[in-house]
Amino acid sequence: MDLRFTVFFLIVYCWMAFALVPHETGALPPPSQLSLSYINNFCVNLSWSPPENLSSSICEVEYLMVVTVDQENETHRIRKDTHFESCLDIDRGVNYILRAQPQNCTHRTLSQDVVWSIPPSEEKLVKDFECIYYSSGSMNCTWSPADQTTDLQLYYWYKNMAQPLKPCGLYLYTGGLKTGCHLHGDFLNVTNLTTEVFFLINRTHGPSTLQNKFKRTTRDNMKPWPPKLTIKRADDMLELHCDPPSGFDPRLNYWDYTYRYRTSKDSNWKEIPNKSRALSISYNHHFQYRVQVKAICKSICGTGASDWSLEESYGQDKTSERSFPLALITVPVVVTICAILLLFFLKRLQVLILPQIPDPLKSLKDLTYSKNDPTLPGSSTTKSLVNQRVYVPENPELCLDVKLVETEPILEPRPFSTSAVGTHRPL
Repeated sequence: MDLRFTVFFLIVYCWMAFALVPHETGALPPPSQLSLSYINNFCVNLSWSPPENLSSSICEVEYLMVVTVDQENETHRIRKDTHFESCLDIDRGVNYILRAQPQNCTHRTLSQDVVWSIPPSEEKLVKDFECIYYSSGSMNCTWSPADQTTDLQLYYWYKNMAQPLKPCGLYLYTGGLKTGCHLHGDFLNVTNLTTEVFFLINRTHGPSTLQNKFKRTTRDNMKPWPPKLTIKRADDMLELHCDPPSGFDPRLNYWDYTYRYRTSKDSNWKEIPNKSRALSISYNHHFQYRVQVKAICKSICGTGASDWSLEESYGQDKTSERSFPLALITVPVVVTICAILLLFFLKRLQVLILPQIPDPLKSLKDLTYSKNDPTLPGSSTTKSLVNQRVYVPENPELCLDVKLVETEPILEPRPFSTSAVGTHRPL
């Protein structure tokens, strides 16, 4: 009887204890006292305190950290820690969003966001900063100076590096200005393509120093040397084969390949993606084939591709050889036909093109031995000339405008008669 009473008492006690525990519902309170501190030039540490007025024995929580850079989000789940380290391209601006999420209390929901932002850098020392990973252990980083300054200095750093910053050992120049840096070292080994390299570019501006910061990953822009291509013929097929890009371990299967070819009759390339380094294509011996290949980094390994390889050719274009004998026969026949037609039409048009010219000697004989005056109209010579259509000049006609003018008569003195003088008698 005592045992039954004891069990009953324990059941009632547990039920009452559970009933007296407050069951809160709704959103969790947000994390408190969020702060940010710099670990070095590229990394920051965010720390916070658990949500206030929340007992971990009643409701356990975890934290979600959403990191936003250029509208690209990365979500990190943090279970027990209350801090978060981040090494990013800070100059582009970073936005951190922290939330509390319930684990074992399904009656609670996510807390409100707690935000911390790092604004982007306003002063741009360089533009178009880009790094190309072209060989195991080697990488070239290039940029365009924002102005004509010559005192730019580049430093780089990667995680687990012994020293805080290492200066660029080999600059690349364009027109006397620093436009790039060549990096080489074991930290760029091809077996670890996830290596993150951080860059600091600074310049002295009066009493202050201006800085730009960048982060690049080796796998983000891989550009190996173009593969070497060989072509062999097997019956009616061409066997294409290429070597893996130099500078990388051939045992590492990092690459896919794309072949392209065209014949002497084609104007456009035909591209064929291929997973392996060997490919076979059909062959027509009447045409010449030109082939190129390039290596493309597999998506699981990174991004990037090589340039097209040097163009390799195989075979000869025999279409021109077949047309040469035909041209030897066709061209003379066409020329002969054209010459015959030309002579025929010239004969038909000879009267118009080359009219018959009268014999001038015959006309001179008629003029010389004529018995009649050729100048007289109606003479036999004139008639013969007219009949022969020899040009005979006409007698010119002179047109005069004649006007009659009336004048007074002039009285002339009458002549003296001798007879009158002799008969004169005095009165």
